[in-house]
Amino acid sequence: MRRVLALTAAMAAMLALAAPAGATPPSGVNIEVDTDISSPFTASGPAVDDGVVCASGVVEDVFFKASGFQSNTGVNFQIVKEFTCDDGSGDFSVKLQVRLLFDDSPATFNWNVVDGTGAYENLHGTGTGVGLPCDTCFVLDVYDGGLHTH
Repeated sequence: MRRVLALTAAMAAMLALAAPAGATPPSGVNIEVDTDISSPFTASGPAVDDGVVCASGVVEDVFFKASGFQSNTGVNFQIVKEFTCDDGSGDFSVKLQVRLLFDDSPATFNWNVVDGTGAYENLHGTGTGVGLPCDTCFVLDVYDGGLHTH
């Protein structure tokens, strides 16, 4: 019985790690968002060069939740942002898991694509980011990671 369970677990692990059929490998991307009232973004890197994602547009927060104040060391945010491309090719939504410490360090976050329309209906990707002080905006969010379609 243990052998059957071990084989079943091993097969499930292999299937979970297998790439979906037709998936393209991730292309690197760097996205900068001037978090402000209009929140414009610019994207660069191989994902833009390969046509995986547009080069510019605007960002809007569509979900925001805060937690973790009781520790007195920082706060966690869950944020969903919708990126709408200037070229009319579509939009995509990104979920951020943000950690802001109550010291002088910048906020850091993990991000992943959760939805898309138009050219971005099959967009997938993940990465990390940082929120930096900005002289001309509220915060400059810098996303680094990879994007791909399938």
